[in-house]
Amino acid sequence: MVSREKRHAWTALIVALSLLAVGPPQHRARAAVPTATEGLIAFVRDGGPPESGIYTITPSGSGLLRLTDGEDYRPRWSPDGSKIVFQRFEAGSAQSYIFVMNADGTNLQRLSTRRGFQPAWSPDGARIVFGSGSRHRAEIFVMNADGSNLTRLTNNTFEDLLPAWSPDGETIAFASKRHRNWDIYLMDSDGTRQRRLTRSSARDSNPDWSPDGTRLVFQSNRHRNSDDLYAIQSDGSQLERLTIGPTADWTPAWSPDGSQIAFTIANYDNGREDIAVLDLETAVIVRFVISDSFDIEPDWQPVPVSIAP
Repeated sequence: MVSREKRHAWTALIVALSLLAVGPPQHRARAAVPTATEGLIAFVRDGGPPESGIYTITPSGSGLLRLTDGEDYRPRWSPDGSKIVFQRFEAGSAQSYIFVMNADGTNLQRLSTRRGFQPAWSPDGARIVFGSGSRHRAEIFVMNADGSNLTRLTNNTFEDLLPAWSPDGETIAFASKRHRNWDIYLMDSDGTRQRRLTRSSARDSNPDWSPDGTRLVFQSNRHRNSDDLYAIQSDGSQLERLTIGPTADWTPAWSPDGSQIAFTIANYDNGREDIAVLDLETAVIVRFVISDSFDIEPDWQPVPVSIAP
């Protein structure tokens, strides 16, 4: 069995940034998310057998549905909301591969022939970008949505991880350690024009694009030893701190209408990790206290799709 620490090594990268402080968000627990958006939230329950797997839930906190029962991570909805791509660890192994399934968990298929992690769809649903390699030498690849036509996009001696495709399909954001610490980088979707977006002595990771493609949200620890969420314009301007302790906040994902951000909220005092939603207008954070397991890595369904109960 792969240790929980190993399984989180790729996604729970700690992050950093500096910025003018804003008023702390308000926290609420066991409440319904103000549902201005539609679509389900997919997430990972990492509690070990028999609970581990990918689940979905409505933004109001109802309709919990289990889709898989494996060591599965990083679920990402297809642009039409009909499928979910994710990484699955082989039983008893540290190797993971890219899989895809329907939104209700049916029609499970393995896509990658080589080790793969942290997949993300192109906005037209035709391709999937993902990381591959080792902890000390990981690169970003792209393949067709059926697993064919594998192409390497990055090639250097450091780690390139956590790719995210822009809504217009022109740009891929990713996290890289090529300057000795983690920063957010951008590149054209064919791998050209790789450039650094954030510059910090701390660590920035887990970028996700706003639905209109003008901003990215990411996690960083530049104000403290634990992670907060930040947003930045795609040209590197207007850095904004979105959350301020006392929890660790990571793996952010925008809602389809751009008004909210789902993320993992971790309380190291009690060891809990839950899914929370930040309302960007009110700064209210609603925490899904769903179970005593570790609920992590949310992603918001772009388009509502009817799923049988």
